[in-house]
Amino acid sequence: MGNGGVNGHSAFYVDLDRAPELLAEIEGVREKYTAAMDKAQELRMLVPPFGDDVTVDVFRRLGEHAVGAEGSLLVTAQGMVDWIDGFVNALRKALDSHKQIDDDNRMAESC
Repeated sequence: MGNGGVNGHSAFYVDLDRAPELLAEIEGVREKYTAAMDKAQELRMLVPPFGDDVTVDVFRRLGEHAVGAEGSLLVTAQGMVDWIDGFVNALRKALDSHKQIDDDNRMAESC
């Protein structure tokens, strides 16, 4: 897989022979982001070991950073999972299209 750009736009080039390997690697990355989402939910549920204001505030803030708004662990990890899903879908469509073109070319050559 390589990357390059034209007029400020990024492009990816995938060695189609390595596509199944690439998809497996991407799935591994996706699983790590999914695990991060689970960890964020765990962090949100932590109970402060002490009831003093400082400790309670620290644990509240930890929960906010874990599952709060934009920039939280949960939102960031979910965004990456969504991006990976979109990338995988686009790659699979490209592979299907490439296979269809190859099949059509083989059929045309055999006639």
